[in-house]
Amino acid sequence: MTAGVVIIGMGNPLLSDDGVGIVVAHAVAKRLKHRMNLTVTELHTGGIRLMEAMAGFKRAVVVDAMLSGATPGTLKRFDPNDFVTTKNTFSSHDTDFATAYELGLMAGVPLPEQVSFWGIEAREFDLFGEQLTEEVSAALPGAVNLIVEEIFKWEAAA
Repeated sequence: MTAGVVIIGMGNPLLSDDGVGIVVAHAVAKRLKHRMNLTVTELHTGGIRLMEAMAGFKRAVVVDAMLSGATPGTLKRFDPNDFVTTKNTFSSHDTDFATAYELGLMAGVPLPEQVSFWGIEAREFDLFGEQLTEEVSAALPGAVNLIVEEIFKWEAAA
């Protein structure tokens, strides 16, 4: 198993706020590029593909836009145990992440010891556009800081 961390940014960067996970993933990687073994992956669907993207890593961080009814720009951290389906974690051709993760473990796939999910409440994700809305853009620095802090805590505990 790789000792590194994978940051998985989910979403579609052509659908406004839906691309926030990808933006945050790259910002975290830029901030940590000289400090540790870090890989960035972009995904547009979840489930089995998400499980496969984290295979072989010791730790994984997943960032995605969410639609929970909270104020746009709200950031929330989820553990796999209280996992909530975000916009891209399920499709009709796939399964939800929790099921994919359990299947991977049963099949002997080397999955991370630690996984965290970060959702950022979107305002706009149905219209084409590469710009994040003002509320979601304003949430970026805080999201990056909290994810970097979590990764440092993981590394310190290792």
